[in-house]
Formats: sequence, C-alpha cells, structure tokens
Amino acid sequence: MSAWRVTSYGNLDKLCLSNDVSKPTIVKPRDVLVKVRAASLNPIDAAMLGGYGQVLLDAMRSLEGCVQDTKKISLPLTLGRDFCGEVVAKGNDVRNVRVRDTVYGVVVPHLPGSHAEFVIADSCLVSRKPEHLTDEEASSIFYTAMTAWSALKVTGDIILTSPKGLRALVIGGSGGVGTVAIQLLKNWGVEVTTTCSTDAVPLLESLNADVVIDYKKPDALKDLEIVGKFDIILDASGTASPNMYLGFLREWKNAKFITLRSPMLSNTDKLGLVGGMAQNALDLALANIKSGAVAKGATVRWGFFMPVAAGINEINDLVLEKKIKPVVEKIYPFSDMPAAFERMSGGHLRGKLVVTMDNSKVTI
Repeated sequence: MSAWRVTSYGNLDKLCLSNDVSKPTIVKPRDVLVKVRAASLNPIDAAMLGGYGQVLLDAMRSLEGCVQDTKKISLPLTLGRDFCGEVVAKGNDVRNVRVRDTVYGVVVPHLPGSHAEFVIADSCLVSRKPEHLTDEEASSIFYTAMTAWSALKVTGDIILTSPKGLRALVIGGSGGVGTVAIQLLKNWGVEVTTTCSTDAVPLLESLNADVVIDYKKPDALKDLEIVGKFDIILDASGTASPNMYLGFLREWKNAKFITLRSPMLSNTDKLGLVGGMAQNALDLALANIKSGAVAKGATVRWGFFMPVAAGINEINDLVLEKKIKPVVEKIYPFSDMPAAFERMSGGHLRGKLVVTMDNSKVTI
C-alpha cells in the first residue's frame, strides 16, 4: 500500500511517500482495519516528525509489541491520527461496526497512523460516520475533539461536577481544538468567552461563543476584564502564559488554567522515562508556585489527548445531533501531504487541514 512515512526524524524533507508498505493486518480481537478515504493533520504530527515524544511513545510501542528492540528508534513512522474510510476487516470482538461500514475514528499516537491507504484502530475509538458529514469533515473531528474533551472533562474536573453555570475562557478559539472546545462547552451549559484574530471573529460567533474578543486590538485585555472572572481557562493556542491570565481566574473557587503545551514528552525525550517524569512533577509544581496560582486557590494544569471510549461516544452523539460541526480550512490531495504540513507550520489555522484520496474534494 501507499503511505507517507518519516524515514528519519527532522524537517519536512524527511517525510516520504512509499508505495511498497505492507498492508496492516488484524491482530487483536478489537482491531478494525479501515481503507482510508480522508485523514487530517494535527500539530502533534508535525512535532512527531521532529522526534517529539520518541522516548515515551517508544516505551508504549514496546508494551504493545510494536518494537522488538527498545534501543532502536521506531522508524519508519506513519503519522496521522484522525481518519474516515471503509471497514474492510475486523476482529472477533468488534460489535459496533461491520465490514463495508463507512466509519470515522482516531489512532493513538504510539501506533501507526492514518496517512496511509489502510489503518488499524481500536473499535472503541471508531464510530459509524454520520450521514450528513462528508468523509473529509468526519476525518477532522476525533483527535482535536478528544483533546478538548479530555482537557476539559478530565483535567478540568468537569466530569466530576455539573458544568452548567460555569464560565470559561478559550484562548485561541479558531484552531482545531478551540473550535471544538467552544462547541463542547456550550453544549454543557457553560458561558464561553474566546479570543482570536480579527478575521476569525465571524467564525467563532457562528459557533455561538457568548463573547468573542479580538486579541489584536490594543484594549483586548481590558475587554477581558469587563467580561469578568472565569472558572476555567483553556489555552488552546499552546502559547499563552499562565502569569498573564492568572488574574482572570476566580480566586478560591478551584479555578483552573489548562494548557495543551506541556513539557511532559520533551522532558522524557531529554531525561529518559524516570528522569523525565521526575522533572515533569517539578515543572508542574513550579508552574503553580511561580504563577501565583496556589496563593489564589487556583491551579495550573496540563491537558492532552486521552483515548477514552466514553468521550468518543459523547462526541459522536453530539455530532449526530448536529450540535458539533466540523470546521475544515482546506482539503489537500493525499499526494500533496507536504503542502498540508507546510500550511500547518504557518499557524493561525481556521479549523483543521484534511488530506483526501478523492481529488474531486480538494479545495486548494
């Protein structure tokens, strides 16, 4: 089969199209083999291209039996987390989908990805595609949606309490995670304020954010002050400083600042598993102390993708009810994967970037 593969860690020139890759086969009883019609790009793909997370992900691959020698780098590597396509085979324990079903799903980061003609995924991370979505739209949903769901429901403790009546700020609402986070929060009854650049304001207003603030305006911080304090701040951009936004959290109300860009994987890359985990504990403690969060009864937390079946089911239900709509900026041909990566590296995305096997769906 054909697959885009990373032959050595580095820049985009290390990403190559191979036409003689072995087609994956069903190994586990919950495996689903899908012929890919469309797949999306996520920032983690670009990071993994450069070797990000190699140590921890290789350890997870070793546990899965994907790497025979843990001293060797797991290359070549196929990137891609989201997908939509047709089920061509399935394990004996798979009950939620059938062969020939059109499905959409997500692949965990330590397993071979979806930038290929075929991909294997766990059945609990796969759902039948809603009929009102195109293949390309469906392929853009689950990784960013589960990142937002995990950061808010698990890291943000929403899973433990009723979110109705909470107030949330989503920093960088126009990207892949931000657009879904806004919709999730609104569906949970949360009052949502979000920030974006001038041209993205109409998009976020269309997602029913309560307040949209153009961060390029000189009085943007004053506008935030007028809105008031928040129970949750989600940094979907991965660039905001807790120190800058701590004053916008409610004091002594167990408020949280959640960032999606933590040093967790880079620490294990530099220091190994044991040293990296120790450094992670220290870094997170220092982030809470130096930002002053602890002194105000708030916390700084790290959010990340978690492959939770309950989250997949909830998101699928909301998509079926048309309460979450995918936001796709551009659709590239599968053959032009490097161009999609180049666009992603430019930042300021308006939703997701998708690659398709059907050239008639291309929008560039």
